[in-house]
Amino acid sequence: MPEKNESHMDDRDQQILRRLANIEHKVDSLEETTAFALRADAERHFNSVQEIFKKSIRRAQVYLAANGERSVEDITALLEMRQPNVSKQLAILRDEGLLQVFEREGNKTYWGKKPLDRTIRISRFLMEKFQLDKDGLPVES
Repeated sequence: MPEKNESHMDDRDQQILRRLANIEHKVDSLEETTAFALRADAERHFNSVQEIFKKSIRRAQVYLAANGERSVEDITALLEMRQPNVSKQLAILRDEGLLQVFEREGNKTYWGKKPLDRTIRISRFLMEKFQLDKDGLPVES
């Protein structure tokens, strides 16, 4: 009898995992749909992006380095900045709706760009404006 009970639990766990995957897909789809809808107003949104970054190369570097696979500590080490400075820029970019927490693992927080980045090409703009690579590091001339 325990085998049947275990099998039922495995089936239930699989159902829960399928439902969670479906929910995640819907959330991703909603974000992408919203980003697509913003294309119509891309110029207005792009002007807002320019205002957010102004002349702040530090903010641009932190934004570019936040690729969804890097924690605050990783970004700090990559850019050789102080952790409080990086955290401050991450908070500003989150509040502006450009970055989000992708994952929390123990005491590490991994940051990444929202789909809006691809929609209005924020990364491309910052790389050109500040002469940075995709990771936020200065491009060698």
